[in-house]
Amino acid sequence: MMRGLFGTILSALAAGVVGIGLYFVKHEVKEQEAHLANLNRQIQTHQEAIHVLKAEWSFLNDPARLRQLSEKYLDMKVMGPTQVTTLQALAPSSGNNAVAAAPPPPAARPATPSVAETRPPSAGGMR
Repeated sequence: MMRGLFGTILSALAAGVVGIGLYFVKHEVKEQEAHLANLNRQIQTHQEAIHVLKAEWSFLNDPARLRQLSEKYLDMKVMGPTQVTTLQALAPSSGNNAVAAAPPPPAARPATPSVAETRPPSAGGMR
């Protein structure tokens, strides 16, 4: 009889422990589901914000709008076909394809002034 009572008490105790464990697991699952729902709401909000930002980006990068702003604020005009040229058209017409060298710079002045430049002007006869 002792063995049966001990087995019954042990099984009741095990059932209680399992019940308490299930209770805590159930609450943990509810907390995780609430957290997941919150994350899904945040994801939805961020996706809507991204959609709005993409629409704004498309508007801001519209070529017609950019052309209008560049003409208004930067004083830029649309490039015409007459402004396009080739490299051969830019080369000198002397027959060779070498770029003309720049003229040599004028002779450099000496860094130290001469003696005549360092003398103070004379008083001119006032002795």
